[in-house]
Amino acid sequence: MTLNDKLIEIEEAGNELRRLMGEAIRSAQEEAEGGDFEGTAGPLVDLLELIKGIKSSVRDADNEANPTLVTIMDNMGTKKFDRGVLSVERKVSSYRTNWQNDVLIRSVINTALDEIDPRNYVDQESGEFINEREIVAPWLDAIVDRLLACAAFRDWRVTALRAHIPGLDPDNFCDVKRTVKAVVSMKGK
Repeated sequence: MTLNDKLIEIEEAGNELRRLMGEAIRSAQEEAEGGDFEGTAGPLVDLLELIKGIKSSVRDADNEANPTLVTIMDNMGTKKFDRGVLSVERKVSSYRTNWQNDVLIRSVINTALDEIDPRNYVDQESGEFINEREIVAPWLDAIVDRLLACAAFRDWRVTALRAHIPGLDPDNFCDVKRTVKAVVSMKGK
């Protein structure tokens, strides 16, 4: 059996699976309309568990097939090719987690403050000049501490970080996992 024959078989099995699930859902709806709620609820839970298992199997197959396609594209010496109306492109993605939020928030604030012309005030008791940043520092620290306690920062916009904090490499402030994946899309989209 060739690969194309196997694809046809998979497509037929998928169509049959969709048909069977549709019939099961319609049966459950009819039984529920007839008043058999308790007799319908249990089998619907079972159906949802079956669907969850099928989705997991499909995800596992995708996680195996996609890297295989990337390897084949590497062996072909190409990062992009077309197949009919589809465009296939090999892309590298970075997944960033475990951000050092405390350091980044303070860096963003300090960089923004650096862009403001410094102002000095006269201390009424000592007569000395005091920089405005020294005055507001306790409030800023309290604000940052409250933000960190209350907010769930999951991501940072790395392009914006690079633009607003020159020399900053966001990858130094998080865990980075790089993946290579083949992305299939319609041509022209």
